Amino acid sequence: MLKNILKNTFGINCHLEKTKLNGLPFYMTNGRKFYRAVMGEASFLLVELTEGDRFGSIALKKQLVQYEDKVETNVAFCFENLTRIQRDALISKEIPFVSLPDQIYLPFLGVMLSNRFRKKKNVALDKMMPATQCLFLYLLYHNEKDFFIKKQAAEDLGLTKTSITRASEQLKQMSLIREEYAGKEIRMIPEFRGLEFYEAAKEYLINPVQKTIHTDITQKGLFIAGETMLSRHSMLAAPGEDTYAVFKGSDIVNYLKEIDTRWQENIKTSKVELWKYDPGLFANNGEVDPVSLAMSLSDNADERVEGELQSFLEEYKW
Repeated sequence: MLKNILKNTFGINCHLEKTKLNGLPFYMTNGRKFYRAVMGEASFLLVELTEGDRFGSIALKKQLVQYEDKVETNVAFCFENLTRIQRDALISKEIPFVSLPDQIYLPFLGVMLSNRFRKKKNVALDKMMPATQCLFLYLLYHNEKDFFIKKQAAEDLGLTKTSITRASEQLKQMSLIREEYAGKEIRMIPEFRGLEFYEAAKEYLINPVQKTIHTDITQKGLFIAGETMLSRHSMLAAPGEDTYAVFKGSDIVNYLKEIDTRWQENIKTSKVELWKYDPGLFANNGEVDPVSLAMSLSDNADERVEGELQSFLEEYKW
């Protein structure tokens, strides 16, 4: 199938011959298949990745150089499936690849790209779990570090061993991080930093708001959120009700008296968002973090809010 698609795409006969590679690190040969491809005057090594490969674009770029040094010819990776984020990351780092049926990036031969992407069978990649988003934000906001110890991250976030394992696995499947062993420690290494990290993860991020209530009591331990926070950092007018956020499992929730504003008038109320994870983990100066703010406002249809939010994120010092 691959041979025929390459032939039909470029109008050149394609000869593929399976080969073996020795003298490379185990993870670069274990389970992978290698083919020497000849098309007209162009020849290259095609590396077919396994279903279990979780390497991101940075790691693949390093592997590409090692393969090229070994075989002294062009090298391309073959993927079973790619997301738009993954494809664009590979192109930005000039990593040749083939992903059937219609994602082909071979700069030394030709390029054929499509905006149609097959959905992955693994539904876990659709959106992050709350624990996964917590871990992602933890890595994002500590971008001065090159790697993170999984055990320490679990302690800092209050996650169990099972939760941190599931969260890190989901980030690996999304090609946002990779893991390495250093003795008994497991190191998590982000594939991106700052704004690039956020952009790569954006399609997987969730709205942290589980439920919104109105109350006339303002408790300590609430964090400024929503349009109230955005108005403090933009030209947006402050909303009629102040907006706050709190973890849905916090004891504070038990002290909040919910008011139905449709039936009770002349009472000054505040809007409190009950979040799926603790906003205090990433809060600064009593305000929720920028990425969580953006996701909490993602369903807001007001163009003014959308515009000011975009400006706020662009000006944020990642």
